[in-house]
Amino acid sequence: MLKASYFIFLLLVFVCEICMITGDRCTLVTGTSGTIANEKEGHYYSKCWRFRVPLNSITRVIMESFNPSDTCEYTKVEVYPVKEDIKYLFCSDNSWKPIVLHSDFIVEHTITNFYDITSSGFSIKYESENTLCSQDNIFKCSDVMCIPRSQVCDGTVQCPDGIDEKGCDNTALLDRRMKETRRAGIQWLKKRWSHSAGWQENTHRAITALFLASERNDKNVEEKLMIKQLEVQALVYLLRKETDPLTANQLSMFVNALTVSCQNPYKFYANDLVKLLKDQTEVSSLIARPGAYLTLCNAGETLPVNATHDLGNLLKSDSAYSFFLDIQAVAIMALSCLQVNNERILNGFFPHTEYQEALTKLKQLQLEDGSFGTIYTTAVVTQALLSAGQQNSTDWNYNKAVNHLIQQFNSSTIDFLAVYLILPILNGKSLPHIGNTDCSTIMQRDPVAEAKDKLGPKMRVQYSLYIGDEKDIVHTISLRIPVNITVFEVMQLAQEADSKYKFRAKKSAEKLYIYDIKGIINDFEEGKFWLLYIGKDTESMTHTNKSPDTIILQDGAHIVMWYKKAHI
Repeated sequence: MLKASYFIFLLLVFVCEICMITGDRCTLVTGTSGTIANEKEGHYYSKCWRFRVPLNSITRVIMESFNPSDTCEYTKVEVYPVKEDIKYLFCSDNSWKPIVLHSDFIVEHTITNFYDITSSGFSIKYESENTLCSQDNIFKCSDVMCIPRSQVCDGTVQCPDGIDEKGCDNTALLDRRMKETRRAGIQWLKKRWSHSAGWQENTHRAITALFLASERNDKNVEEKLMIKQLEVQALVYLLRKETDPLTANQLSMFVNALTVSCQNPYKFYANDLVKLLKDQTEVSSLIARPGAYLTLCNAGETLPVNATHDLGNLLKSDSAYSFFLDIQAVAIMALSCLQVNNERILNGFFPHTEYQEALTKLKQLQLEDGSFGTIYTTAVVTQALLSAGQQNSTDWNYNKAVNHLIQQFNSSTIDFLAVYLILPILNGKSLPHIGNTDCSTIMQRDPVAEAKDKLGPKMRVQYSLYIGDEKDIVHTISLRIPVNITVFEVMQLAQEADSKYKFRAKKSAEKLYIYDIKGIINDFEEGKFWLLYIGKDTESMTHTNKSPDTIILQDGAHIVMWYKKAHI
């Protein structure tokens, strides 16, 4: 009777142990790897451990040891998934093959011997691994966490222990990523270029982005065709200007593209696009002026007196328009250009306080992901900070901003405007760099041929050389030339037609100084110099001190360069 009661008691204990297991009362194991070991002695015993398998992970279970080694009739270890009807048995009689589980599972150690006390012990090793880690281009933070390799050394910590940013040469990596993305961006642009139509309405923007993102090749036939397409589109716009006037914004984009491609916007087929832009800016709204001022600065033109006042007011404004940050960024680029060319083209004070405060404000607006809002705003603001030399400033994260742009650039939603704004950044440049374009190695167009090719009606002028106070020697040439031509261009045409009109000149203080014609050089000791006279006939001849390259001639004009004694 006593034995029967003891048996019932042990049975109840066993049932209770089972209830504890099925009732989810197991010891919770949260680690991703480790070893579970347990030893027990008795008639009946049960203990379980519940393991959680992280999302997108697997867990390997390996039996390392099991005692006793003679039989598994009375003791065993079972491993089974919580939500699956399958069990894996470990004991001394079967082989210990590793098992792989994809979801939460339970390890249960039991002893069941009604007759004798049994001693049992085991040791199980477990380790989890993220299934993403087996893919290509993946970096393993740990056994259960992996990230795309592109996020390693990108300036942003992704792994919990920061291992993805340890030992990085972020500058070298960023340079490599910028180079790769820039190359892809150039190809993106070229794939959308047409031999017959260029980039249509985006041709000026495409050329600006392309030439800021790469070194130009003057021998490249495709590049020459692109520039010709730009010229044709600009001429079409000019022919329509009476019925559909060019805005300051449109002119700015054409002048930028011509400047960066080493074309002369001042002498564009008898049109001075820079002057046209300057005049148009005067009647444009304040919001359109920053871009125009930047373009004028890039072209080396003196800005209107009110330019810096306008730019300063824009930077001080607290306008609530969401797009206003873009306008302020362009204003900063215009001021950055002016600061570099201060003595040469600045016509007024420079708003240092507003400029510095605006730079500080921009940097404070950077978001956690490195952006400043939309991809377009981020690109414009990054260009502005680049133009101000702020890429190494510690109060914003330049690398993070560029990495964000690269990430967006490589997405499927990239569009033309984003490419136009981002490509220069990937070459370490911004729109103000247009003014730094080096055209010294580019074969310049013959100015005489340029004058001959000018469009429009023709007119006739006379050009004479008077040598001596009493006109001891006189040379005169009659030329049929295009309208809207300057004295300097007539002199160039004349020297091509006849060598005795050959001359030398030097630009000084924004004025062209003629110091040698026909080998006769200005002589300060004798007080004899070449002086410019303009009129219709001998009686109407008047002396002028204006620069020859600024004087536009009328039909029937007579130009005289007279070598004589000067009187002040």
